[in-house]
Amino acid sequence: MKLRIFAEHRHAPKLDGVALLVRKILKEEGKKADNISVILADDDYLSEVNRKFLSHDYKTDVISFDLGEKGNIDGEIYVSIDRADIQARRYKVSLEKEVLRLIVHGTLHLSGWDDVTRSQKLRMRKRENVFIQAFYEGKDNG
Repeated sequence: MKLRIFAEHRHAPKLDGVALLVRKILKEEGKKADNISVILADDDYLSEVNRKFLSHDYKTDVISFDLGEKGNIDGEIYVSIDRADIQARRYKVSLEKEVLRLIVHGTLHLSGWDDVTRSQKLRMRKRENVFIQAFYEGKDNG
């Protein structure tokens, strides 16, 4: 799998180990990917993507698309650094940790997870937390 990160926002954090994290998620979810691009941008950029491709007229923190045909994932994950910064302050976590959580969230969407209902949101949040916790425990031990 090829993972590319495009930091289109001047405050985008450095994300060491994100490719390993994405690979771990895909492996545990039983998915394979050819390419995944992560685009770290601002609110305006994500709002435009949201309007143009999803017909949603509001700000959001993460959007993901699987552009692949049947089979392996060929995905894009768009993360708003502006939203991530606000959420990081609200949850009292680092910007890096919040951006990683959003990448995990987008990867789970690419893996087939939905978060439309309240119960789906809760299940997805628990799954995100499993991967984030494992990631930081691995950093402490590695």
